[in-house]
Amino acid sequence: MVRFLIKRPIAVLMAFTACFIVGLVTYFSLPVSLLPDIDIPQITVQVTGENSSARELENTMVAPVRRQLMQVSGLSEMRSETRDGSGIIRLSFDFGTDTDLAFIEVNEKIDAAMNSLPRDAVRPKAIKASATDIPVFYLNMTLKDEVPYQETDVNAFLEMCTLAENVVKRRIEQLPQVAMADMTGVPQKMLRIVPDMGKMESLGMGISDLEGILSSNNVEPGSMLVRDGYYEYNIRIASLLRTPEDVENIYFNHNGLVMQLKDICDVQMVTRNEMGRSLAGGKRAVTLAIIKQGEENMDNLRKELKETTDYFTKIYPDIEFSITRNQTELLDYTISNLQQNFTLGFLFIFIVAFFFIGDVRSPLIIGITMITSVIITFSLFYICKISLNVISLSGMILAVGMMIDNAIIVTENVSQYREKGYSLKRAAVAGTSEMITPMLSSSLTTVAVFVPLVFMSGIAGAIFMDEAFSITSGLLVSYFAGIMLLPVLYVLFYRMGIRKHNWFTASFKNLLKNEWLVRFYDAGIEWVFAHKKMTMAFAIVSLPLCVLMFMLIDKERMPEIDQNETVVSIEWNENIHVDENNRRVNAILAMTDSLVEEHTAYVGMQDYLLGTENELSAAEAEFYFRTAEPSGISVLTELIGQEIRKKYPAATVTFSPPVTIFEKLFVTGEPDLVAQLRASDHTSTPEAEDVRAIEAAIAGETGYTPDDTPFRKQLNLEVDRSRLLLYNVDYDEVVRMIRTALKDNQVSTLRSYQQYLPIGIAGREMSVNRILAETLVEVKTTDGSSERNYVPLREFVRIVPDEDLKEITAGRNGEYIPVNFYNIDNVPKVMEEVRNVVGSDSRWDVSFGGSFFSNKKMMGELTVILLISVLLMYFILCAQFESFLQPLIVLAEIPMDIAFGLVLLWATGHTMNLMSAIGIIVSCGIVVNDSILKLDSINELRKEGMPLLDAIHTAGHRRLRAIIMTTLTTVFAMVPLLFTSDLGSEMQRPLSIAMIGTMMVGLIVSLFVIPLIYWFIYRKHETQKI
Repeated sequence: MVRFLIKRPIAVLMAFTACFIVGLVTYFSLPVSLLPDIDIPQITVQVTGENSSARELENTMVAPVRRQLMQVSGLSEMRSETRDGSGIIRLSFDFGTDTDLAFIEVNEKIDAAMNSLPRDAVRPKAIKASATDIPVFYLNMTLKDEVPYQETDVNAFLEMCTLAENVVKRRIEQLPQVAMADMTGVPQKMLRIVPDMGKMESLGMGISDLEGILSSNNVEPGSMLVRDGYYEYNIRIASLLRTPEDVENIYFNHNGLVMQLKDICDVQMVTRNEMGRSLAGGKRAVTLAIIKQGEENMDNLRKELKETTDYFTKIYPDIEFSITRNQTELLDYTISNLQQNFTLGFLFIFIVAFFFIGDVRSPLIIGITMITSVIITFSLFYICKISLNVISLSGMILAVGMMIDNAIIVTENVSQYREKGYSLKRAAVAGTSEMITPMLSSSLTTVAVFVPLVFMSGIAGAIFMDEAFSITSGLLVSYFAGIMLLPVLYVLFYRMGIRKHNWFTASFKNLLKNEWLVRFYDAGIEWVFAHKKMTMAFAIVSLPLCVLMFMLIDKERMPEIDQNETVVSIEWNENIHVDENNRRVNAILAMTDSLVEEHTAYVGMQDYLLGTENELSAAEAEFYFRTAEPSGISVLTELIGQEIRKKYPAATVTFSPPVTIFEKLFVTGEPDLVAQLRASDHTSTPEAEDVRAIEAAIAGETGYTPDDTPFRKQLNLEVDRSRLLLYNVDYDEVVRMIRTALKDNQVSTLRSYQQYLPIGIAGREMSVNRILAETLVEVKTTDGSSERNYVPLREFVRIVPDEDLKEITAGRNGEYIPVNFYNIDNVPKVMEEVRNVVGSDSRWDVSFGGSFFSNKKMMGELTVILLISVLLMYFILCAQFESFLQPLIVLAEIPMDIAFGLVLLWATGHTMNLMSAIGIIVSCGIVVNDSILKLDSINELRKEGMPLLDAIHTAGHRRLRAIIMTTLTTVFAMVPLLFTSDLGSEMQRPLSIAMIGTMMVGLIVSLFVIPLIYWFIYRKHETQKI
């Protein structure tokens, strides 16, 4: 085949040029995103119930919906959390479930549950999760003239909110790159009517009169058709209220007195039941979370969005647009990282190849083959619909190191045939043909390491899909380029040298003699064969060392990254309202202003549809800070921690990294262990004292203090029915008076042109006791006189202080109280102790969950996968060598390499994580390739009749340059990662340390230890041919 290709060089060049052009074109049309578009098998159901307490919402809405959802097929886990006013049900499915079908089924179950929900219940919303749902950045709209940390002009802010809802959000969602603009910070509006009670009482009017005036003036009797000759008209008879002015100007007649509503009431457009706000740069903001379409390009999105915001800034000069929490930087880092690695790697290869081979042409041939391979690989990405993302690009970085190897091995082998005196074409044919089989098996062994990772369950498997694809397709293309394009280029380049001499054809072999290399190898081999027992002892000891190091080294999912961002969550543990929460948040932001480059904050509940993993309540706040340097974060967290401990001792503060894609997918903030406490008596709810007592008992027994279960204080207003009968007062009248006094009496609707707004009648702000003392209820007289009697509300209503769970958590088996444990050393022991405590108290039952179980499953899977990888490698090598024994010699190298890779990681203070594991696995794949080449060469020489020791020596010399070059080029490609500090490099630093350590040890093992093991096994068959 090679001979046929060399005879037709133009055909080969044209074929590869065509593929190269296709690759180049597809590269620019590939979608660029942060992560592969993975359907996370999760569906979230959001339940809302305005003015419902957590207990009421759980019993009337969340529990009936949860019972229906249990029947959804493929459901692996279900958990609901209910708070005042909102509840969330999280459904997790088995990986591989068709989420679209599950989504349809969930909606069917919600429809079925609607029959058993209250009549006025809002239909629960179902939301499907995907990896691309994480916002790429947040767009904040603030008022330009507003002073940070001061009160906002409410009217101007409400106007901006209307603009954001009706214009900006819609315009942004029309951009082809945007899937959704998720909005928060826009308060609901209402028209509040505050009656002047003094005037009304002097006129003899009550709240019910006011309600009657509003409803009679806000009716739509309908429309009718009128014919007039040839024409037909649609006449609408309407007295609808459309603007606040319409309401103010309503006329009414009371006892012959004609007045307007504004004479006895104050009409205001206000925010309604405000539970949360969004702040950006200390100003009140409307925040849009921009979520990208899965297959669209990130750069185009940025460009389009900038044009849109510039356009709005021009039209609305008093509104400021700013972008925060920009996730696209991570992608920029990775892409620049890849380009930098590629360029530096290419430079190093050139130097290494030039140094070892001794002329300019070979490195050029290797370089051209490699660039062509990489570009053609991108066309495979396009065909298989793989996007350019952090995972596929890091796979390409790894693949580049291996793709070079194929080109180096072929070039080096052809050069050796030239040195033996073969003609140019004959050397190219013989050198390439000899490498076809060993290169195929070495590529297959590398693929064998990666492909099983795809079968990991959960997100990890879906993510590895892209990495495995990058490496497999890269190796495949480079293998074909190495055996088809490279020999043709070699012949063409070296043919030029025969005709004329210049710098291009100059040879530097005499300057860079490789004798020192051969001397180094000979000395090493002699020493190893002189100290056979010592070397074998070293090889045998490496196996227990590998196990020991694996047990010693700290393990985590992802490497620690020095981030210059942090998220601070504060739970005030007081029943404060939004204004007070906002005041406290402003004070903290003002204090930290000089230390940070960018800050935003969420005060209270947020309106996002997506990203509901940490829903805030009205008495919680979440800050986001970005400093210039990662070192600034520790100063900032220390300052905030001290300030809050000093001023608000009841508050709890947690610091966490922002939810980047990696955090969301790998590092769930799930506790190590969750003890799920259930009351044995299912008919009653647990009392706060009982819960605190069992938690204290658990803490005392285990020695770990779990997170306290939060309770919230509430006031129960109990109406005394016997007193109502005594005074002849309607129950409805009392409830209406309470609602009005406590600002929640919706009586009508303002149908404005853009939206429908509720109209409510409200009393003045006072304390609860004062409201009950001063609010008068009209008492019906029984004797028929027209005299009106009034009695204060407190005569009928009693205030009872109470305590209930702040958040009601439930699973498949009903409600439970989660007791969370973090950073536990011995989970089974703690579980046993918790069981003992709960067993001694008959009021409680317990079951367990937490990340301990999921991590155990993941480690178990990884072990099985590694065993499968080793087995696959063994099968491939058996086929290559036609022997059951020789593959074991090659595989014996793996524990030696892993042991020293782990030692280096441990010595440099790194942990065993996903990245360092990939590094070790990849380098084992590469290092094994060196041994495959070596053994293949020894076998060939022995077939020719050469004695064993001579064959080992000759094969060592023959493969020496290729083995050292492939190792050095891969190591040099990784070196830049050690000295750069951007985010992409920081994630890959453990990977590069693991690779460098494993590769350097693997080089020595391949050169010196593997030949010794081969000799040990085959010395008895000295005379025997294989």
